[in-house]
Amino acid sequence: MWKQLKIQNDVFLIRNVNSNGKYTIFISNLIKIWAEELTIDNFYQRCKKLNPLMEGEQETLTEWILSLLNSDSIANIKLMECDDSQVLEIRSKLSGVPFVFKFYLDPVSSEMFYEEMTLPLIFMIQQLQSQKNKLFDLLKKKDVEINEYKMEGAQLSRKNIETAAFNIKQFEESCSNISIPIDIVKQPLIFFTHEIQTLYADILQKHEDTKALIESAAREETDTEDSGTQSAQNDSSPEKKKKTK
Repeated sequence: MWKQLKIQNDVFLIRNVNSNGKYTIFISNLIKIWAEELTIDNFYQRCKKLNPLMEGEQETLTEWILSLLNSDSIANIKLMECDDSQVLEIRSKLSGVPFVFKFYLDPVSSEMFYEEMTLPLIFMIQQLQSQKNKLFDLLKKKDVEINEYKMEGAQLSRKNIETAAFNIKQFEESCSNISIPIDIVKQPLIFFTHEIQTLYADILQKHEDTKALIESAAREETDTEDSGTQSAQNDSSPEKKKKTK
């Protein structure tokens, strides 16, 4: 999932993906995404190049470096612009010895930006809309339930907690008066709270599951078509025609 990472006086979003033995590091300001893909061997070779006296297991070093990429890290993290690319520099101490590592991140394609940022945000809006509709339905049912209790003679012991029946139109009108916080206008990335990050991760998993179902259905359809074609060819073969005469 995307996480906030404060670098100097700016806030960025960062995410790392481990797939088939390769690690992809993404960093974004919501305008662009930069990324670099590394294998564990790439990590180790770069560690040795930047820290010649360093010793350690490849996987352990890789996981330790990735653990430094968070806002709670005591590491000194800098982001340096180099043409269209970015160099993410991490300085820390490993067993008391100064340690440095650098990621060389290039801008991703517009298609990847769409996959990593735009599409998940659209899905998140759709999910939140669905959640709102379900909540509205639940509130309506609760109002019916409460009304049933009242008709049977039930009374509230405390009048100060009594609420009016839920009205969608009034609710939406009241929500239209909610202003956008100035802090979010100035720095939209602070909007990516832990709750939003969790929703993003859930959306990505659902997206992957849906794509797998679509691909599976497409393969089954192709297999069915191929089977039908092969059957038609067998029926029209000279040997088959001779047997039917």
